[in-house]
Amino acid sequence: MDFQKLIQVVNYILKKYNFSLNYTKLIKLLYLADKEAINQNNISITGDSYFSFANGPVLSGLYDLIKNNYHNKELQQEWNTRFLKDGYNLVSLAEKIPTSKLSKLELEILDKIDNEYHDKTYSELITLTHEICPEWKNPNGTSLPITKKEILQSLGKSQEEIDFILEEDSIYEEEEKIFATLK
Repeated sequence: MDFQKLIQVVNYILKKYNFSLNYTKLIKLLYLADKEAINQNNISITGDSYFSFANGPVLSGLYDLIKNNYHNKELQQEWNTRFLKDGYNLVSLAEKIPTSKLSKLELEILDKIDNEYHDKTYSELITLTHEICPEWKNPNGTSLPITKKEILQSLGKSQEEIDFILEEDSIYEEEEKIFATLK
């Protein structure tokens, strides 16, 4: 997950709701945006990990940040300087966060998803994601990981396409590890 990019994505969506939005709705919107990005260009916008929770698919890192339970305390502190959980809403504390890490396509996808679901309530989005996201499985009181392979299958990609995309991801991850050692 690109933490700085996630901050930009979250603020971009919050701006559309006067900088305050029910965090369950936010998570659903961003899950649907990530899924659409994977469908269009094989890469999610946020780079987050996904899990099936009782209320549908969840971006794991984002959820932990909102709940003030992120594993990296330094990043959690930075998050807390930008966003505040107020009851069930996430509020932006910094209205002027740039979108420089977001491509034109990613902004278009975020706009498309928001336009499609802007008037839906969080509970309508919970029901909707249960219906239109076959990769979500009822976790029966726990949580279950949702893999990229499951998302690709739900998008109707062929096994050949899935294998190619996952192989590309694997190569990219290896390259990133190598670059990290060079820094």
